[in-house]
Amino acid sequence: MLRCRKISTSLAVIFSVILFAVSCNKDIDFGFKDLCFYHPHTAPIKVRVDWSFFRHLEKPTGMTAYVWPQDKTKKTYTFLTHTLSSINLNLEAGLYNAFVYNQSEAEYSTIEFHNLHEFGLAEARVIQVKSNWLSTKQPLTKVGAEPEWLAIDCIKDVEVTEEMVAVAEAEYLARLPETNKQLQNQSNKETRDATRTENEVGPLVPKSIIKNVDIYVHLENLPYLRSALGAINDMAEGCYISTGQPTERTVTHTVGTWGLIYDTTPSGGVDMMKGALKVSISTFGLPAGHKGRPEDNSLYIRLLLVDNETILEKYFPVGDIIAGLNQYDGTQLDESGNPIWPEIHVYWPEPLPEVEPVGGGGGAFDVGVSEWGDEIVTILPMS
Repeated sequence: MLRCRKISTSLAVIFSVILFAVSCNKDIDFGFKDLCFYHPHTAPIKVRVDWSFFRHLEKPTGMTAYVWPQDKTKKTYTFLTHTLSSINLNLEAGLYNAFVYNQSEAEYSTIEFHNLHEFGLAEARVIQVKSNWLSTKQPLTKVGAEPEWLAIDCIKDVEVTEEMVAVAEAEYLARLPETNKQLQNQSNKETRDATRTENEVGPLVPKSIIKNVDIYVHLENLPYLRSALGAINDMAEGCYISTGQPTERTVTHTVGTWGLIYDTTPSGGVDMMKGALKVSISTFGLPAGHKGRPEDNSLYIRLLLVDNETILEKYFPVGDIIAGLNQYDGTQLDESGNPIWPEIHVYWPEPLPEVEPVGGGGGAFDVGVSEWGDEIVTILPMS
């Protein structure tokens, strides 16, 4: 609030200052610029947001909006709110692009946001992490963290007209006691009653740009398996927020913790000798330019047997199996209402060798990786 120490505090003078301020022209400097705060030269825009296509994956507790004026000389606006149904903006006349996404930038630990100064270049990327076991096998591999849930939607060419701004200014003036008296004879009832016109756009409907891949490694002679590690390469490092399309750069995602599913016998029992390792990996999907060829992605599996010495490893080409991954956004549901994700099924070509367990005891699958050395995850600077 402007502190006018040299202005008399008489009621008449105060009214004259208010009237002078609210009649200011934003193109002319009257020497009372701070008072123009009360005469905003903007129109209220309410952006409605519908999260119904994302709530079954994660329940947002807030959202972020970025608004870019198409006039590059004007600044970009950022808004954070815990209200999920809408975002209220006050914008000057002009054309705007905008997007919303769940949560705030600071709440993501595995995703970084880049190039937010420009609508078309804004990008979300997974952070780079270190994998001790994979670095010994593939030292030059860029390993990416599994991204958290991220849902976005965009809107382009939102127009705020001079007429919308003029209506908002008139309605504001109508709410001031003295100027309201001067406007009583205006024909616009909306202004005369001092109500506020809402200019709504939307709804924006954010959908997940994070994909899940369910991986199954089918094995025989399961009692001889102690631990397993895995990695899938050439997945998208990130995506462009304004389009939801993946970037060209790639990362490898690693797997160190698996579940175990046993097959059933013909009589309906549990077959303790056969089954599958299962894991779900989250990813930004396949990179731009993916050709859908088997060799475009490889699934690397490394097995440690119960003798704690025998290591088996294989590469499975899976690029053709997940070629349609980018078409999934979590809105495809099964009969129970659960999201459907692509599945990768690979089959170990021969039964696991019948090795002697360490100490001569019985074998048991260990989903941990402690026998392989500690898996230390460290955030690395992005190049």
